[in-house]
Amino acid sequence: MNTFKILTLVNFTFLFYSTAVGQLISKKESVAIDNILAESSGMYKPKTYMIQNVNILTMKDSVLIKNQSVLIENGTIQKIGTDIQNPNATIIDGTGKFLMPGLTDMHVHLFDRHPLKNTWIMLLLINGVTSVRDMCGEPGKLQLRAKIKNNEILAPNLYQSGPIINGVRDNAGLFSFAATSEQGREIVIAQKKSGYDFIKVYDGLTKEAYSAIVDEAHQQEILVDGHLPDKISLEDAIKLKHNSIEHLTGYFEWKDYQVSLNVPDNYASLTANSTVWNCPTLYNHYMNGSRKGASEMMNYAETSGLLPSDLREIWKKRMNNNSREVMEIVDKYGASNFESLRKIVLTLYNSKAKLIAGTDAGNLPLLIPGYSLHQELRIMNEMGIPNYEVLKMTTVNAALAMNKNTEFGTVEVGKRADLLLLDANPLDNINNLQNMSGLMIRGIWLSEGEIKRITDKIKFTFGN
Repeated sequence: MNTFKILTLVNFTFLFYSTAVGQLISKKESVAIDNILAESSGMYKPKTYMIQNVNILTMKDSVLIKNQSVLIENGTIQKIGTDIQNPNATIIDGTGKFLMPGLTDMHVHLFDRHPLKNTWIMLLLINGVTSVRDMCGEPGKLQLRAKIKNNEILAPNLYQSGPIINGVRDNAGLFSFAATSEQGREIVIAQKKSGYDFIKVYDGLTKEAYSAIVDEAHQQEILVDGHLPDKISLEDAIKLKHNSIEHLTGYFEWKDYQVSLNVPDNYASLTANSTVWNCPTLYNHYMNGSRKGASEMMNYAETSGLLPSDLREIWKKRMNNNSREVMEIVDKYGASNFESLRKIVLTLYNSKAKLIAGTDAGNLPLLIPGYSLHQELRIMNEMGIPNYEVLKMTTVNAALAMNKNTEFGTVEVGKRADLLLLDANPLDNINNLQNMSGLMIRGIWLSEGEIKRITDKIKFTFGN
């Protein structure tokens, strides 16, 4: 059994749910949420804006550029300076505030036809997430991506994997099956032709099929991200130029319910000297491996008012129905396992390996989109990574990891206008990311009041 499946069957057992079990959202609630998103999508469109007298954290470095003006036209940053004039611009007062790039969650799942998809979209947005990398492709998501790009839907910019490629057939029909090298190459060519942004590989691929997939992807000039298959070592992945490793797969394995390193002693320097990125989803590991972590997020689910009661009841029931054996395993090994995973991430960081921030939100219970990303960044900071380096993981590094750094990730002329206007400096406290005075996405401005209006409508829909 592969590394990540063992993780989900042990640490995640008491939290896992299926959309086939129970009613996640009522029909009335679902219609109301759809209407809120449709109304917001029609109401808010790109305009010409001038953000005046603001302190800018460009994310090109950690130096604040003070008392600047930023001109946005046609969804793009046009000018930055101290003496900019445009009589047609709507003025946004940035006095005493801090402007930085919007946040990116590099591992989400916006499953097509999922009853909570539109709820997830809005929760991402009101938490300042302006771009996402979706890790499970479906044809409907290509249509969603196009509508977002054309501002028909007010949602984070969507960077979309193709259907997951695995060497084992799945019952849900979400995976593409590649048992041979030839099948792997055919799938890569087809996904590239369909217009997906990158390839995602999974646990059950043979070494031959995986190698062919990566080779064909290089020929097709498309990135390969995902789990390291069971048969692939870190050295293999580095040599073959795997782009982004998810969940620390390949660095560890499970032995008697405990995390055990599965790499050479110099794994961090090997990674740092390669082109490989890592998306640890560390808060995911923490929350699903401890009673404290799960109860913290369940408390937020209960008190935020942003989730349907049916979904919360399913989560609580799953948590309460765990066997004594499962809870004993969690209590005995959860803390030490998380410490081992935390140490891997910190060792990678200290060796200057490439890190990005993601959550797995939308796929697993209690990983509430948007809010989970703030928890991921907080936990990275609490383990000793400086604020600026944590911010890089969700801004400039996210863009670099997708070869999209000409599009977003920094506050620069020519970049897409995905911006957060904050009341306090995030370099002083990472939690200041949650103190938004407003956000801009593709040149669409949502003030603090407008964000609150959307938030209140979501709460009202769910009876809060």
